[in-house]
Amino acid sequence: MSLTRSKQGYWVMACLWLAMLGLTLGSTTGCTNLLRTLVVLLHDPRVKPEYDITKKKVALITTVDGLAIEDPSALVMADNFKGYIKHELKNKKVVFVDQDDVDRAFKDQPLDRKNYAEIGNQTDADCVIVINIKDLKLKQNKTLYQGSCECSVRVYEPKEGKESVLQEDIRNFVHPSSGKPVTECTEPAFRGHYLALLARRASRLFYKYDPSEDHALDAATASI
Repeated sequence: MSLTRSKQGYWVMACLWLAMLGLTLGSTTGCTNLLRTLVVLLHDPRVKPEYDITKKKVALITTVDGLAIEDPSALVMADNFKGYIKHELKNKKVVFVDQDDVDRAFKDQPLDRKNYAEIGNQTDADCVIVINIKDLKLKQNKTLYQGSCECSVRVYEPKEGKESVLQEDIRNFVHPSSGKPVTECTEPAFRGHYLALLARRASRLFYKYDPSEDHALDAATASI
């Protein structure tokens, strides 16, 4: 019997076992929950991370149009990004380099040609995550809030040199799709809300996530 047939046989038997378990025990709440857990284990709908930062020391650099610590939006973005990573990868031993150390290393680099791998060396980081936001806008017009920007995420490893090991672009991140009246919240509140969603989108490159959560994005605007 070939290896492929053996694997097929294994999954057939696993599915039959789950079906029998569901028929036998599915009448009780506890057993129903157990069945659901087993189904998830066999078929996980979540998207896998693009880059694994488990057990790594990470230097995070967030810029808005090239500015880092001088821009309030960059600071808000960085705080939200770290918060999502720490929540989703708790107990995974992900450590962020002290931000003051990262900022000093960032300032030491030439303004127009940053060597992010060297920043990793300087801060003793395993990798450097660079998030750059460009053309950040918060209003569609005078009466409606609507966030939009271009965002890039790059990962550098000191041992790999100047070239990034991961390049991802988040293009045309527009939210909410139909706008939000300016009378319903303050601009700082909307800015924080939009940047939190953008940070969530960027952070998903580093942990498993359920893509169906995107369907509820516009509804989330009602909370501010």
